[in-house]
Amino acid sequence: MQWGSRPIGPMGLEGVAAVLAVKDLDSAKTRLAASLRVTGHCRHRAGGTVGAHRDLVLAMLADTIGALGAAGVADIAVVTPDDAVLRVAAEVGAIGIRERPAVDHGHRPVHGKAHSDGFTSRGVDPLNRAYAQGAMALSADRPGVHTMVLVQADLPAATPRSLREVLAAAAGHRQAVLGDRDGTGTTLLVRDASESAPPRFGVDSLTAHINAGAIDLDPTGLLWPDLRTDVDTATDLDAARLLGLGPRTIAVLDPSQPGVSGSVDAS
Repeated sequence: MQWGSRPIGPMGLEGVAAVLAVKDLDSAKTRLAASLRVTGHCRHRAGGTVGAHRDLVLAMLADTIGALGAAGVADIAVVTPDDAVLRVAAEVGAIGIRERPAVDHGHRPVHGKAHSDGFTSRGVDPLNRAYAQGAMALSADRPGVHTMVLVQADLPAATPRSLREVLAAAAGHRQAVLGDRDGTGTTLLVRDASESAPPRFGVDSLTAHINAGAIDLDPTGLLWPDLRTDVDTATDLDAARLLGLGPRTIAVLDPSQPGVSGSVDAS
């Protein structure tokens, strides 16, 4: 699969924006890193499994952003405390937002602009705090946005077609959620941009989001397997590979493939 990072022509989804949240690379996907050490999925890097793990996290992020852009989502923000993640986000056309502490009444830059939002979320875990920060930043900077898509950053098999179908299915609902392939977690939450409460990503988040009023877009668990397959372990990665990976993830796993460079700069 090969696609650009920005929508072209009539496929643009006017008023739809997306937010992804990524931990610092030393903390991101620790379960995946442990699985990679056992299975040897990424063996090409001179830096060993640690370097391969970092490259893989960045590649999956880039492919997820690429799928969103190709689906027609013009405004995509990545919230993270990590400089390498911010660089990769910028490379693929996303807006990088540096993650802030739990309480910060100061200013936050978006595309070189500063906004004061009085964002407070003490007591909320860092991942959900980051999603809320990104959604608030995009809403302030893009007043035309009416729909916010909160997306896991590790969907390397995601396709533009599935994303467009999910967004169409979510239309008309104030909140709608798509579960992961285990049926317990959340890979994607679509909600009205006016919703300001932090989301509920994490353990048993599918139930938590439904209890908070979100409509389950696929209670059967049979639709959109590419969007359900977030990658937390080597087994998840194998499942995503069977569905078809994005170009950057392919290049990290198999640098002999032509096209995109296998190493994403994490320095």
